[in-house]
Amino acid sequence: MTTSKEVTALRKAGKLEDAYKLSLELISSATADDWDRAAYAWCLISLVKHAAVDGNQQRLKGYLTELQGFEVPPDNNLLAEHREKALALGQTDRRAALEARELSKKGHHADAARIYADLHAQGELQTEDKRSWGWELYRLAKAELQTNDADKVGSSSAQRIKRNLNDYLQLGLKGPDLLHSLMLQLALRLAKEDHLKALPFLRLWGPDQFSNEDLASQTGKDGKTYPSLAERAIQAAASEAADSDRIDDIRFILPHVESAMARFSENVWLKLNLIKLLRGLGRTDEARQLAIEFARAKAKEYWVWELIGDLSKDDQGLQFSCYSKALSCSQDDDFVGKVRLKFAAHLADQHPAQARFEVERVLSHRAQTGYRVPQEAQSMSESAWFGSAAPLVTDRDFYVRFTDKAEALLFSHLPWTDACVGDTFNIGGKDGEKPRRRRRIYVRDKLVSLELSVPDMHPDIGGLKEGAPLLIQYEMSKAKPGRAAIHGIRPRPDGTPMDVAPQQVGVIDHVNTEKSVIHVIVARGVDGTCPTSDYPGTAKVGASVAVRLSRHRGPKGDRTRIISILPSDESPSLDICRHFRETTEVTDGGFGFTQSDIFIPPNIVSASGLDSGDKVEGIAILNYDKRRNKWGMKAIEARPVSNRHHSENEKNEGHDDQ
Repeated sequence: MTTSKEVTALRKAGKLEDAYKLSLELISSATADDWDRAAYAWCLISLVKHAAVDGNQQRLKGYLTELQGFEVPPDNNLLAEHREKALALGQTDRRAALEARELSKKGHHADAARIYADLHAQGELQTEDKRSWGWELYRLAKAELQTNDADKVGSSSAQRIKRNLNDYLQLGLKGPDLLHSLMLQLALRLAKEDHLKALPFLRLWGPDQFSNEDLASQTGKDGKTYPSLAERAIQAAASEAADSDRIDDIRFILPHVESAMARFSENVWLKLNLIKLLRGLGRTDEARQLAIEFARAKAKEYWVWELIGDLSKDDQGLQFSCYSKALSCSQDDDFVGKVRLKFAAHLADQHPAQARFEVERVLSHRAQTGYRVPQEAQSMSESAWFGSAAPLVTDRDFYVRFTDKAEALLFSHLPWTDACVGDTFNIGGKDGEKPRRRRRIYVRDKLVSLELSVPDMHPDIGGLKEGAPLLIQYEMSKAKPGRAAIHGIRPRPDGTPMDVAPQQVGVIDHVNTEKSVIHVIVARGVDGTCPTSDYPGTAKVGASVAVRLSRHRGPKGDRTRIISILPSDESPSLDICRHFRETTEVTDGGFGFTQSDIFIPPNIVSASGLDSGDKVEGIAILNYDKRRNKWGMKAIEARPVSNRHHSENEKNEGHDDQ
């Protein structure tokens, strides 16, 4: 018995007539199903295509009539799509489109493209043909690239690829899809070698048609990560707009750059182009602020400082300092000629000899390389100051003399914070290493001052006494938590000695005689240690003290250090230390607890002979119980209240109530 599988096998083997005859037998049977009817339809579709290519109009018409009367089984979308395409071949021009597809399958892409071009010229190109033609244009362009050097495209190949790209754009196809993205990649390849302008191409291509894949970074065969297609395209277009004077181009690309910055925030080149675009629109203040942020990432690049200088026309001193900073970063005459001339123009009044040297250096380099002499250099060489000055050599040390104002810009976002000078200390010195001497800087913080440090020979603190008030600019390190860089230091005339670490009243809660260390608690989470030698007199648990505290990050995390400690007549807060008189319960393990949950250690319970039900008086100090993970009060003294003493107290308490 004939089956649909046999029909399909014959059709795929190219025996269309045999397959067709068997399919007619199948569908004429009373038991024919959707598979049988589909096999028949696929035979008709193949016969229509074959007749269209052969040009046999009679046979084509017959098969088309049969196919037109065929009803596609439900849910067979693929068959429905191909049936519609086959029916379209009934038009005379569809034979040409079919021929183009056959040529493409055989690899004859140039011939296929010519057929599509002819159909386009005749106005007979259909939507599905446009995409097919687009793929032919891409394959031809890709083949052109493969005939060139891996790193360079020849001018003749570039022209042919540009024609293909232009033909593609004329089709009006939209993305996002693979073909659209591949065409943009071709355009960027040509733009990279100055064969094509990326911005006009992107404008026609449509910068809102990137696919999700276009927005993702790419991993090359070398294992390195490269920017996404969208990132590269917008960056290239933005660079062209920034270097042009066309306001229309700048306004077109600016919102796309801002959007890309939100997605690709680490791309410093996008930020650079954004700065230039804002400058082109006259938004100088915004551009300068962004340029300063940019300089923090590229502080050693001369062109960053030249850019900031160009944006600082309203501050001649700052502009001069920025050009000085630029030249301190690079002396490569192939690149710094323009900034030399800008620097010389500022130098001319106060330092004409050095200014002449800068101009002559530019003139000499241009003469050696054969480049055109800039008009600015020519004008300065003909000026009066130039003729009357003998050139004096400049070098990096000369430029650095004027860079302070520019460098201060890098930290202009940091606030000036109250601080005070601390004592000196040594670090290092192990294994024969020479110790380094540093000086502490205490910074105002919430409860406890923050402790930083600078080299003891820092010029801004030389000669200052311990406790001297300061203002500082500092920045905490992201790479090394707890570390900080101090960028600026200046005096604080309205301050008082050590005012950023005010005295606080605490209580000594532990004395380690073996290690000669005192521990003081001031509040929950606020405590510190110091050597017993720092305390005047004999340290005693429960004694009130006035302390100044600082916090610093050590190898084991945050630590609080006692800067100074003195005995105090002032009582600490009752939350820290208080007297108590309460009834006590003693556990089998010898632990004592009062009615308000004051803990009495076993050694005090034993020494005082305490028992459950006893009324006890003593002193308790705030304590953190690591085992129970909670704060509480812990007795440092406890003694039973005698019955007589107890009665007198009750009598007095009763008398007070009357």
